[in-house]
Amino acid sequence: MTKFQHASRTQKLRVLADATAKAAMDAAPLAREKLLEASNTLSSLARSSERHIKGNDDPVKTLPSNATKAEVALSRRRQATRHGADTYLPSLSDFVQVMPHELLRCSLFSSNRTVQAKNEQVLTGDTSLLVANKKIASFNNVTVELSGYELCQFDRVVYATCLDYYRERPLSREVESRYVETNFYEFSQRMGRSYSTILHRSIRASLLRLSFAQLRIRRERLNLEVPKLLSASFEDSEQGAGSLLRVGRPMGSDRLWLRVGESVAELFGPGAWTGFDQKMAHYTGLQGWLASFYATHQAPLWLEVKKLYDLSGYESRFSNFRKGLCEALDKLKAPGTPRSCQIAEYRFTADGMKVEVHKVDWKSV
Repeated sequence: MTKFQHASRTQKLRVLADATAKAAMDAAPLAREKLLEASNTLSSLARSSERHIKGNDDPVKTLPSNATKAEVALSRRRQATRHGADTYLPSLSDFVQVMPHELLRCSLFSSNRTVQAKNEQVLTGDTSLLVANKKIASFNNVTVELSGYELCQFDRVVYATCLDYYRERPLSREVESRYVETNFYEFSQRMGRSYSTILHRSIRASLLRLSFAQLRIRRERLNLEVPKLLSASFEDSEQGAGSLLRVGRPMGSDRLWLRVGESVAELFGPGAWTGFDQKMAHYTGLQGWLASFYATHQAPLWLEVKKLYDLSGYESRFSNFRKGLCEALDKLKAPGTPRSCQIAEYRFTADGMKVEVHKVDWKSV
């Protein structure tokens, strides 16, 4: 096949993937799941075709099925790894969660707290809140588009918890429906939170938002599509198996099934992800966003305050942002803050237009 034919095939696959994903937005729940899976498969084929044209290395390192445990462990310290037929996320230790830089260096997981204020609308299936191909503020030469519900810092915590279930499990293949079974009480504990009915409903609304989220990311002339961040289904203890939207009286024993597909591994290439302390699960709002953002960097840099304002999705006016920024950074300086996000100091330029943040871990830089 010629390079021109590969390009034509890639374009057709992307058009089909987009059309299938858009059809899923208006489909019934059961049909939606199948359509999103089909979109996911088409996107995977498009990515493979595109890499063939450009000669890009796959962010997922492929090892033979007879690779040793030591080889797999070493590879997973650097990037997502495919061992035989199974694909694994990167892994550092039992106390570190992993997340892709692209998801933490933009306004995807906004610091805006009003997203959670609409939990009840999400739980009742209000589709008026859905957005399509919305461009969100992103860092450097990366563009990010979101379709689905807008997300917040609580969703970051929930998603990191979902990925944590795949610490030693392989991600679900595109051609299968392999789920992780748990319950809301255990999920809350893994989040580092105390179970309550309020938290139960917040987690359920968050999983619904995340299950609708479809991302298109472009960096280094390469498109990365994640047609589905995760899938989730529930079974209420009192009512038996239920749909994603139907909620009975919340109980900690309500069962929960989670599925994260292989397409997510594309975001975990070399140098494209970070590990952070699970204590960050308690950080929300602007404090949570800043902790996540600076956890993805290795050295201090001057940034425009307006750029941070846009990236964080701050809910108030820009004139109020500097005060909120200082308060959040001061909290991250406090003793007991995990070293992965603890701030040593920060300073502004004389005109107050730029800020430079130094983390404790950067003192030797």
